[in-house]
Amino acid sequence: MSYVLEMKEISKSFPGVKALQNVNFSVLPGEVHCLIGANGAGKSTLMKILSGVYEKDEGTILLNGNEVKITSPSDSKENGIATIYQELSLVEELSLAENIFLGNYLNPKAGLIKWNQLKNEATELFSLLGLSLSPNLLVKEVSMGLKQMTEIAKAISTKCQIIVMDEPSTALSGDEINKLFDVIRLLKKQGYTIIYISHKLDELYTIGDRVTVLRNGKWVITEELNNVSEPQLVEYITGRKIEKQTKQHIYHQKEEFLKVHNLTNKHLKNVSFTVGKGETVGLYGLVGSGRTELLRAIYGADKLIDGEIFLNGVKKKIASPKVAVNEGMGLVPENRKTEGIIANLSIEENAFLPSLNNYSKSRFLQQTKIREKMKESIKKLNIKTPSPKTEIRNLSGGNQQKVIISKWLIHQSKLLLFDEPTQGIDVGAKDEVYKIMRDLANQGTSIVVASSEIDELLAICDRVLVMFEGKIIKEYLSPANQKSEILNSAVSGT
Repeated sequence: MSYVLEMKEISKSFPGVKALQNVNFSVLPGEVHCLIGANGAGKSTLMKILSGVYEKDEGTILLNGNEVKITSPSDSKENGIATIYQELSLVEELSLAENIFLGNYLNPKAGLIKWNQLKNEATELFSLLGLSLSPNLLVKEVSMGLKQMTEIAKAISTKCQIIVMDEPSTALSGDEINKLFDVIRLLKKQGYTIIYISHKLDELYTIGDRVTVLRNGKWVITEELNNVSEPQLVEYITGRKIEKQTKQHIYHQKEEFLKVHNLTNKHLKNVSFTVGKGETVGLYGLVGSGRTELLRAIYGADKLIDGEIFLNGVKKKIASPKVAVNEGMGLVPENRKTEGIIANLSIEENAFLPSLNNYSKSRFLQQTKIREKMKESIKKLNIKTPSPKTEIRNLSGGNQQKVIISKWLIHQSKLLLFDEPTQGIDVGAKDEVYKIMRDLANQGTSIVVASSEIDELLAICDRVLVMFEGKIIKEYLSPANQKSEILNSAVSGT
């Protein structure tokens, strides 16, 4: 069998961590090879070695049977490897064409850029991807889906043979994901080899040919996707069986904690609903339906034109997130990296930010109490970290999410707002986050969760509200039995 890429016996260590241990990874020409594993399994480290961000400690890399040395991103590029990271590397104020050829500009002569050639070649690249798109558009003017397509055009402009896609669908709508898959199929027909990294198992079965699973820095299995079932794949990823759950219950109304009445702003139109004590209410709808905007309005992050918010029967004016936090609310935002954490602070510092007044005396922090509480939270939420003093940026996505949740547990928040709570985290970490949310509800915490994953809402919610164009259009009291109705309502708006 002739491989386009072979990574043999690859090992990589960081201080105190063996990230990869003798990993073998081989890719066939023209295939879509899915690389998966739990957060911290080593897949990102392996791909960063391939892309030249890290240097391997041990092992060999072969391209088309020939050993190559990759010690920098330029080495990777020269060897025909292009990497598209989860955080897109586009400059918002530049045009699509400028972004595609950024750092290259088609070898300008005497410092002069060939603008017409640049635009023509950008147009041809988009055409190869099945797109009719003006290369003069600024990045900030286009959708997230078209930004992703620009990254792909940028990759193939380098004359690569292998394209690594790291969680490419994370911020895309359903239609944009389908377009992405169409483009991947088109690239495959044109002879490109794709390494596809995703936590969404349904995507792998839709687009992938073979799959490699890593766990705890070690190779577990490489197999054709047709030969492995989803439950088997989950077990390979986590090392344990995880049963798919839906919340079966007979709905009964609980004592009201949150009531919002006629919330209105530029994104919302007369939104009203209630949440009981210990109840979990889901918000479902397509991208742009107003789910995130509703959570932000309740939390005081977006201003209201009209409407009222009641907590425990008392009308509250939530003019800012600071007021919301003081009133017992906590938000777990959609984008944890930019809105949920301060990356260069420690786990402990992030977790105690809202609660410093409660853990200080005469202006001095009570370090012993903080250490004890953090130790308790790490154990309770199963946060995997060498130390509470570790910078939060060094944790996996799932563990970062658990630190954000711990922040509101430490603050003893009575109402938690979750926006895409498991976005970008692996199936094992998802299961742990769901358990945390169920435990919180059982202890009396009120929860509102917005998610684009219907199965997520079915697993944890007592009720589901469907949003469409900034309005709540339907309420479902038995969501586990009403999946198709919820999906139809979100699409049709009725």
